[in-house]
Amino acid sequence: MKTWVKSALIASVTLGPVLGVCVYGVIRHRAHAVDDSPAASAYIEVDWRVLRDLDVATGQKSKELADLDGKAIKIPGFVVPLDDDDHGLSEFLLVPSPQACIHVPPPPPNQMVMVRMKKNGTAPQRSWGPVWVKGRLHIASNDSQYGKIAYMLHADGSEPYKMPDEPLPMPMPQPK
Repeated sequence: MKTWVKSALIASVTLGPVLGVCVYGVIRHRAHAVDDSPAASAYIEVDWRVLRDLDVATGQKSKELADLDGKAIKIPGFVVPLDDDDHGLSEFLLVPSPQACIHVPPPPPNQMVMVRMKKNGTAPQRSWGPVWVKGRLHIASNDSQYGKIAYMLHADGSEPYKMPDEPLPMPMPQPK
């Protein structure tokens, strides 16, 4: 076999998997590209640790938290339903962990967000598990039948929670 044929064969065997991984990465990145549209970037992603910065007893809050009052945010969490509607929830509590509920003892007020969905917003479904909720945050401590709640969110929409580098689901095997 000629030397250049051997070299080409060795190169294709050696570089083939590397090239395949690179192509897969590009395809996967494009399939899960970050939404850079103005509407998507208009929401500030908020972590629950920031919401903990509110001292419920004194009303004192960090500058970072105070700056979020009245702003459009996106926050992950778990839904505690307050109404029973098969078509989606119009009002619910958003909490940071699946163990939090409104039974005794309820989560601290700075770890509960009262969410009211706008009529045209995408309401979360019970089957989603953790969710992202997007809307306008208001810092307003209220006493409710569910306990004291420190935040209100007028929600534009919601979507199932997915980690940014969550692997793609494996395709289902096709019956033969």
